[in-house]
Amino acid sequence: MASTNPTPTTRLAAAFGDLAVRLGVRDDSAATAAELLRITGEPRRHSILTDSAVPVEVSVKLDERGVPSLRCVVDMVEHRADDWGHSLAHARSVTGCATGEHDACLADLFRAHLTGAPAGLPAPLMLGLGHGPGGSRRGTVYFRTSWLGPDELTARFPLRMKTLGAADRHHGSRLPAGVEVLGYDLAGGELTAWKSYRWLPVEPGRDLAERAGTHPDLVPARRVHDRFVSASRPRSPDRSLFLQLTHGPAGTRQKVFFFSSAWGWDDPEGLAALLGLLHREFDHDLGPLLRLREATAAHGIGVRLGMIALGGDPRRPSLTFYFWPVSGNR
Repeated sequence: MASTNPTPTTRLAAAFGDLAVRLGVRDDSAATAAELLRITGEPRRHSILTDSAVPVEVSVKLDERGVPSLRCVVDMVEHRADDWGHSLAHARSVTGCATGEHDACLADLFRAHLTGAPAGLPAPLMLGLGHGPGGSRRGTVYFRTSWLGPDELTARFPLRMKTLGAADRHHGSRLPAGVEVLGYDLAGGELTAWKSYRWLPVEPGRDLAERAGTHPDLVPARRVHDRFVSASRPRSPDRSLFLQLTHGPAGTRQKVFFFSSAWGWDDPEGLAALLGLLHREFDHDLGPLLRLREATAAHGIGVRLGMIALGGDPRRPSLTFYFWPVSGNR
């Protein structure tokens, strides 16, 4: 990791490795940083994921017990529509799907999602890597699906679209049909869950449940929404919230993502109001965010809060904070 002139990407990777140690989820910062750098390389293009030249989103999750885990998502900006080999090799490494039927499953996901994708589609593929307590590890592959209309989505993924439709009907949501992203969690080469992401338009004066549904996981998000929606009148109301549905052995879980800039949390006053609400309402120790600030400062990398996501227990939900590199990093 030593370099006489480290780039923003190498500095962010070093900060990620440092943070993994500070949070107690890894004990080797250099190895953790090197693993991230192997995925990213030194990108030559801008990323829409982070709106910067560093295509890495870093997130800290606090589960319902307050236990932290550390994750990152990498926009594979060098992915080529006519050649999946490079991206597939990195996906094998991240997910552990390197042999036999696991590798075939991963290749099938690539084929189903990327066949026919426009050559210039931004962020068609993203890879996620997560580290949790006790050395636990998770890999995730995300595919952009916004270029597929409802009929094509149903033709390619009939069982998944049927599951989404059933979830919408059961919980009374009134969502648009479009699915922006599909993601797949894998651990040890095994598919453990799949996820869908859809835009959730904001309409001040209307309850969030009228649009997102009445799943009990969404109660915490409604509290945050109701506290800020009138004061913030979110900018870009059609692009200020994401709804995530996760389908796994425990059934369907849901959470809402809030884009910070749309909700006025991109300035010190707004951010202080958000963090104060989260601490008062849900009694989470936000100390892990201080560890992130320490790690990024130590490695000279600037980040900003891009999103928060919350869902689960109404009294103490899981909270995830997503950080993007600032454009001024050099």
